[in-house]
Amino acid sequence: MKTTRGLERLVFFTDAITAIAITLLILPLVEAVPEFATDGGSPVELLTSHVSDLFAFVLSFAIIARLWYAHHQLFEHVGAYNGRLVLLTVVWAFTIVLLPLPTALTAQFAPEPAIVGFYIATMTMSSAVLTTMAFLVARSPGLQDAANPITPRTLAGSLSTTIAFVLALVLGTAIPVVNYWALFLLFLGGAPLQRLLTRRLTSRAGD
Repeated sequence: MKTTRGLERLVFFTDAITAIAITLLILPLVEAVPEFATDGGSPVELLTSHVSDLFAFVLSFAIIARLWYAHHQLFEHVGAYNGRLVLLTVVWAFTIVLLPLPTALTAQFAPEPAIVGFYIATMTMSSAVLTTMAFLVARSPGLQDAANPITPRTLAGSLSTTIAFVLALVLGTAIPVVNYWALFLLFLGGAPLQRLLTRRLTSRAGD
């Protein structure tokens, strides 16, 4: 029998993994401090010589935080769980655990298409899994919280975010000069696309 306690443990599991992954992002900079201080470097020199590390940290922190918040919002609509939801949650957790690796590559190597692709593809997979979970819950009455069902607008928001990641992946790898800047598509807002998807999903729900 699947209990509320089991659902809580599933959420705690993903929260803990996200917290650890987001903390790991800063460790390369923290570990560089003692060596830099021993060599007589100043704090300003440390920061200016690790600009790429700082950029990778801030960008990845923002992305993971956004992905976690999307996961948090999704589970506000979840009242129960099944094997498929658990499996998708584990896959999503894998993408979050993996992200510090491409982040480190981003900080240490030039923005070659392969590295840019690895970095953005990891985020894209994470968002795609979240969208898959959202549609699974929406189409499974037994999983939804009856008092707080998923709305077409919520589904449209998740889907539009995944589409933005896919576009960023294509632009970032196909046009080398764009590279990681393509990710700013996520922060420019996809309101028109979300509204279009909301109307489509709403009309389907009414059929």
